[in-house]
Amino acid sequence: TTVANYCGGSWQGTIDKLDYIQGMGFDAIMISPVIKNIAGRSKDGEAYHGYWPLDLYEINSHFGTREELLKLSEEIHARGMYLLLDVVINNMAYMTDGEDPATTIDYNVFPQFNGSSYFHPYCLITNWNNYTDAQWCQTGDNYTALPDLYTEHTAVQDILMDWSKSVISNYSVDGLRIDAAKSLTPSFLPTYASTVGGFMTGEVMDSNATNVCKYQTDYLPSLPNYPLYYSMITAFLNGEPATLLEEIATINDLCPDTFAMVNFIEDQDVDRWAYMNDDIMLAKTALTFMMLYDGIPLVYQGLEQAIAYSNRAALWLTDFDTNATLYKHIKKLNAIRKHAINLDSSYISSKTYPIYQGGSELAFWKGNNGRQVIMVLSTAGSNGSAYTLTLPVSYGASEVVTEVLNCVNYTVNTYSQLVVDMDKGEPRVFFPASMMPGSGLCGYNTSNVTYSELR
Repeated sequence: TTVANYCGGSWQGTIDKLDYIQGMGFDAIMISPVIKNIAGRSKDGEAYHGYWPLDLYEINSHFGTREELLKLSEEIHARGMYLLLDVVINNMAYMTDGEDPATTIDYNVFPQFNGSSYFHPYCLITNWNNYTDAQWCQTGDNYTALPDLYTEHTAVQDILMDWSKSVISNYSVDGLRIDAAKSLTPSFLPTYASTVGGFMTGEVMDSNATNVCKYQTDYLPSLPNYPLYYSMITAFLNGEPATLLEEIATINDLCPDTFAMVNFIEDQDVDRWAYMNDDIMLAKTALTFMMLYDGIPLVYQGLEQAIAYSNRAALWLTDFDTNATLYKHIKKLNAIRKHAINLDSSYISSKTYPIYQGGSELAFWKGNNGRQVIMVLSTAGSNGSAYTLTLPVSYGASEVVTEVLNCVNYTVNTYSQLVVDMDKGEPRVFFPASMMPGSGLCGYNTSNVTYSELR
């Protein structure tokens, strides 16, 4: 079986497909943890994902050599892109194959943490919503135990921070994703962030904005926006768009910097979007919101190919189809987002706000007046009927605007209403037609035009 096994993914393979990634308009790539993992296969499979660490200072030879990782970093930066790295600093790993981890783990096998004093005494997490439980106990199971590092201790902290600084320096890493940040000693997180430096986002898997936003207020500058993620499922897959507006208001109220939060609809720990619902139009709708809303958009590998069967499936099974519906959709969304930023750098830090709510529709405005992006989203899905939707607030009277996903021009009526053609639940994204040159969309070339040049 190849399920949960190493199956050939490598840093050289990523180098070979940089055109494929950059072709969607991305300017940063985040890769799996790079350190040596435990060998062998348990009931949970092999350490093919990189999250079962053994030795901080050894490279995972299954992914390639040190030279190949260096080459990947060089190739990414040569394209003007950034390299981000996923890091596991909460735990190590040990295969127990059904034996009791409390009596089976040999802590001397870990080169940097060679003794039980570096670890919390064994206990298993029974309630993931209990943060004390999550921080003191182990995230593994009785087949692959994940001994929990004593991150309250300065000796452990120093080892982790020294290694993190070295890997950033050695491979010119631009930022980190902290795996299982929820399970780390909270007070260690700001120390780690300030000492190690660079961009940093930390995983706190929780649908409750109160808990997640507290982490941004007190501990980390950025987090994956799980409250928004769960709300998008409710809004787009369960057909309850009003809940998204409620969650946005809550997040805006509680999180001090929504622009630093990471938006996503898939990652390695949750079900694929297409597994939950295979309607491609709902995927396009969720992607449109996720990528154009406030924050840093992140697309997990395979989403662009609408992979449905496994959240960690091998991407090459799709033949890297650049004509795939979502590949082309992501490319357009990245293009209009970059163009809006290029014309007005304050676009990134301008709040998205709702301008319309219908029974199955939401419309949002982002950007300064005169160069705003407006998106219209529907929860109807591909079986939705054709109709017109009137937006009472959009652009100036008689202004011509381009629907950038289909390259159709609309003229705002004399009452400043934008009457939008809706069909099959397809999202719409509008931008002033006069501002389209330089966007690379709808027949225009890509160029670094300025707002003043287009006025």
